[in-house]
Amino acid sequence: MKWQQAWEIGMEVVEALSPACDRIMIAGSVRRGKPEPKDVEIVYIPRMSSERVDLFSYGDVPATEAMIEELVDRRLWLFDDVVRRNGPKYKRMMHCMSGAVIELFRADHDNWGYILALRTGPGDFNKVWAAHPWDGGCLPTDIALKDGYLWRSGKPVATPSEDEFFAMIGLPCWQPEERSAIRLAKFLVDRRKRV
Repeated sequence: MKWQQAWEIGMEVVEALSPACDRIMIAGSVRRGKPEPKDVEIVYIPRMSSERVDLFSYGDVPATEAMIEELVDRRLWLFDDVVRRNGPKYKRMMHCMSGAVIELFRADHDNWGYILALRTGPGDFNKVWAAHPWDGGCLPTDIALKDGYLWRSGKPVATPSEDEFFAMIGLPCWQPEERSAIRLAKFLVDRRKRV
C-alpha cells in the first residue's frame, strides 16, 4: 500500500482507540515515512478500568479490549487468521475495507520510549542498538533489554520517552525517517575516533 493510505488507516485506528488510551501513536514504517509500508503499527498505553474478573473479585482491565471487540463486532477490523496474535501486549488485526495489516503494541508509562523506538525501527537499526558489543551491537554492557523494559543493575529503568530511552543507551534520538543501520554505523565509527 502507499504511504498516504497507510497513514489514513493509522489515523483511523488512533481515532478509534484514543478514547480508551492514555497515549497512542503510529509507529513502524508509516512513522518513518516509507513510501510503501507493508503494515500499520500502533503503540498505545491503555486506560485501565476496574471490571468484575470473577464472581468474587474485580481487576484492572485495559479499556482498549472492549473497543477492539466492538470494532471486530462491527466488522471494521478482524483478527488476522493467518498470523494469529491476540495477546495482552500484541494484537494483529486486518483492516476490513483495505485488507491492510494493523499491529497493536501495548506499552505502559515506564516503557513507552523503549517500545516506541523498537516498533518504529527499522529492523536493521534495531539489531545494532539492541545487541551488546560481543554480538555486534552497541548496547552498553551494563544494560539489558528484557520483558519489554530496559534493565540496569538488575532493576527496570523507566523510559517514558524515546529521548530518554536513546539517552540511556548512549545514542542520539534521530527523527524516525533518519534512522538507519548505515547512519548508526557511521555515528559509532565517529564516536570511536573521538575517544
